[in-house]
Amino acid sequence: MIDVNIGMRIQNIRKSKNLKVTELAKMAYISQPYLSDIERGRTTPSLDKLQTICEALDISLGDFFGNASEFSPELIQLLENIKRLTEEERTHLAHFIEAIVNRQDT
Repeated sequence: MIDVNIGMRIQNIRKSKNLKVTELAKMAYISQPYLSDIERGRTTPSLDKLQTICEALDISLGDFFGNASEFSPELIQLLENIKRLTEEERTHLAHFIEAIVNRQDT
C-alpha cells in the first residue's frame, strides 16, 4: 500500500458529491481501475493526475490537502518546479525521495 490517505481523501470527497467511481474516472479522463487503485492506496497519482482529479471534483489542490495557506513558499515553489518535470523525471524524483525517507526510518 503506497498512500492510503490520498486515496481515502479522494474516495470521501467523491462519495460526498454522490459520484460513482466510474463517473469520476470519466470526468478525470482516467480509467476506472486506475482510480480504484488510487482510492485503495495501491498506487499514488502523479501531481498532474491528482490536479485533474481535483478539477473533476471541483476542488483545488490546496483544498484537497487542507488549507493552502499552510504551505510554505518553499513548498509551493517546489511543487511548481515538479510540475515542469517530465513524467519520467517525476518518477525518478519520487523514487529518490522514497529512498531518503526509507533510509531515515531505519
